[in-house]
Amino acid sequence: MEVKIERINDTGEGIGFLDRQVVFVPKTIPGDIVMIKDINKYKNYMRASVDNYIEYSKLREEAKCPYFSQCGGCQLMNINYQKQLEYKKNKVINIFKKYGNIDINPEIISDKQYKYRNKIVLEVRNGKIGLNKYHSHDIVYIDKCLLVSDNINKIIDLINNNLDLTGINKIMIRESTSKDIMVVFYGNIDINKVKELLNDKVESCYLNDRLIIGNKYIITKLNNYSYTLSPNSFFQVNYDMTIKLYNKVLEYISNGDNVMDLYCGTGSIGIYISNKVSNILGVEIVKDAINNANINKRINNINNINFKCGDVEKIINKNDKYDTIIVDPPRAGLSKKTRDILLDINSNKIIYVSCNPMTLVRDIKYLSNHYELKDITLFDMFPNTYHVESVVVLERN
Repeated sequence: MEVKIERINDTGEGIGFLDRQVVFVPKTIPGDIVMIKDINKYKNYMRASVDNYIEYSKLREEAKCPYFSQCGGCQLMNINYQKQLEYKKNKVINIFKKYGNIDINPEIISDKQYKYRNKIVLEVRNGKIGLNKYHSHDIVYIDKCLLVSDNINKIIDLINNNLDLTGINKIMIRESTSKDIMVVFYGNIDINKVKELLNDKVESCYLNDRLIIGNKYIITKLNNYSYTLSPNSFFQVNYDMTIKLYNKVLEYISNGDNVMDLYCGTGSIGIYISNKVSNILGVEIVKDAINNANINKRINNINNINFKCGDVEKIINKNDKYDTIIVDPPRAGLSKKTRDILLDINSNKIIYVSCNPMTLVRDIKYLSNHYELKDITLFDMFPNTYHVESVVVLERN
């Protein structure tokens, strides 16, 4: 059946209409006319895939990745990069208007389109390396990924062509700013073969939880601050954009502030702003992250930051007194209880770092009786995907 793609939805899928019903078609863009197949019908919409293209959109750009049509990692690589940025900006503007009745016109900050990721998690099936296909547990076998650095791709190639991966189900590779490499194999593999291949190629290597080569962690730097990266550490995957984002947070902080940093992870934001503030409390539920945060505190010789491990909504309370509260929650955003406690604390300022504009606008709307949206900046942390990061500052009414 023939469908013309009219626009792109919030997750980067093309939207067309068939018999007056919405049909979502991945990897298509406005202006494409396609023949569709694999049509799945639901109550209020349909999903389908492209059988062939009848006419290409004028917005279309040939994707540089040979796996783009199948891989689930990228959704927008077939669109000119400036058009990608426009899409993301307009997406956030529309979400704020539709769900919060809030008018915004944010700046979107960007950097390089490729080779920006410092970490990749690879699936392994039948001894071969791959990535998940779009909306599927199946994988597409790959030789390299255009989103990661050349160094990581060299390691992928090395492993792919020299190790028997039959017993491995997953591999994580990450790189520090100084080009140190950590590899983690999940499953079973001949350790001696791994050592023989990677001993002089990587600075750290694990088999599951067991360190088999080098150091327990590698160290990355953001400006003057050092951060440890362990196998389970969460850290932003785009170093260049992380610095730009953290600089924006720093810009919103007032000199001498007493700060609470919620969902602090390995303490990266708190440590980055520590020179400007009087005191910081970081709160995070993941024990490994707090362990890393305390190591990071020590190696940076910082004395005005402390960390607590636990559930945010159980640790903070209405009697807390802070000038500024930073929140960087997961995609689900803030729980109702957390929002209520933030309203009781009634700090001068809330700086909200968000990876999900839907939950961001929901939380801003909830807090709007006490707080006014003063500024919002968007960051293209994940080029070629539909994701966009936001930093918002809310000030007390």
